[in-house]
Amino acid sequence: MSRPQPGQSPDRLPEPPLPRWLPAVFPVSLLVAVLWGPVHAAVLCGVAFVAVGYATTRKPALWHLAAGTGLCATGVLAQAFAYYLMLRDGSLGPHGSAAVLFLLGLQFFLHGRKVRRAAQLALSGLRRHREENGLLEPAEPLGGPRPGSRWIPFATTGIFGAVVSGLGSLFLCFTLLALRDLLTTDDNPWWASLVVVGLFVQTVLFIGLGNTILRTSVQYYDTVVSSPNDLAGRRYVLYLRSFRDDQRLSRPHRIPLPGAWLGAAVGIGQGEEERIADALSWAGTLVGVGAPGERVPRAGARRMYLPPDDWQTPVSTMMRGAALVVIVLGKGRGTLWEIREAMRILPPERLLLLVPMREKAYDEFRALAGDLTPGALPAYRRGRALSARVRGIIHFEPDWTAEFVALRRPSPLEDQLVGSLDRAMWPAMVRLTELELGLERRADGRHGEG
Repeated sequence: MSRPQPGQSPDRLPEPPLPRWLPAVFPVSLLVAVLWGPVHAAVLCGVAFVAVGYATTRKPALWHLAAGTGLCATGVLAQAFAYYLMLRDGSLGPHGSAAVLFLLGLQFFLHGRKVRRAAQLALSGLRRHREENGLLEPAEPLGGPRPGSRWIPFATTGIFGAVVSGLGSLFLCFTLLALRDLLTTDDNPWWASLVVVGLFVQTVLFIGLGNTILRTSVQYYDTVVSSPNDLAGRRYVLYLRSFRDDQRLSRPHRIPLPGAWLGAAVGIGQGEEERIADALSWAGTLVGVGAPGERVPRAGARRMYLPPDDWQTPVSTMMRGAALVVIVLGKGRGTLWEIREAMRILPPERLLLLVPMREKAYDEFRALAGDLTPGALPAYRRGRALSARVRGIIHFEPDWTAEFVALRRPSPLEDQLVGSLDRAMWPAMVRLTELELGLERRADGRHGEG
């Protein structure tokens, strides 16, 4: 019997793919809304929804994914149309109608993003396979509030961040109005261009500062794991990486320039570590060691803080208790020690390596690592480039033979990193599931003999 393909259960037929032209419908709708009005754009979006419904009749989760994408697109269209009204009329409109439309579009976008995340998890072939084998457990809350005084209420920081981001959007309106006057008026003073540039710089600063305040306030009130003893008897995934990679992997997911601008203008983008946590949720809650001295835990993995001079023993203990150990490759002695220690004490099915580097950097790391007993790092494999920093994964056969799997683009509507990881981790998940089911059968047999 052949092994099932990624994202496909053994007893199911392949699902019909989504049309590749689908992502282009929403930018075209935005262009139509600006040129011919929102009614024509709504008709175009309706046609796209009918096409999506026809293409996804056999997979209900894709309905929700398409609905979340439609909500996000509607929110973006509403905000773009609000900017267009302000640019056309030179004001916020009667009774602030343009501002109301903008806020309504923001709510549509944020709610659509939540629907998309839930649908992406429901679409996961890994989660479905684990559930069919009775191994998918609901996520348990881990950790507690971080010790220390919290003298700024969360609601206050959230309101302040929203106000600062709103000021950034207001400065964007002023920038567009000033640019319109600059382009339509002949006799402009010499400093008019400097005013436009200054307004644009203020727009970027206020939006970036507001989103940073919102993101930091959420992280400041996140929970942390106080000690490895709190993980005893819990199901978790141990996430290890070089602390120098924290900033890169916690930044919002890279997307093309227009999308990055809209994402910064209307909300807080997820970092890659948060997306990695979603992609690994089938195995358990993601837990990582926090960088010494950081004031707030970064979003993604639940943080645990260890003493800088005695971290190896607790990490080794957590490796033994983890359902899966995930190590992000990076230059540093700590990362090399973690890989060797994991190979020493773990079965190969419980180790997974993430590759957040290009071929040249990977070859340098491979030469630095040398021979890793009992396994060795495989050669780099190129895939279709994603807008993610993570380029591929490495998983191991039962005899420690390593295989490099390059990430490939999933269907157009899916989250690029979560969807590609969900497919790339299929062989590793199947082997881990077989290992866990075998351990359960042996434990049941010993219990019956007793």
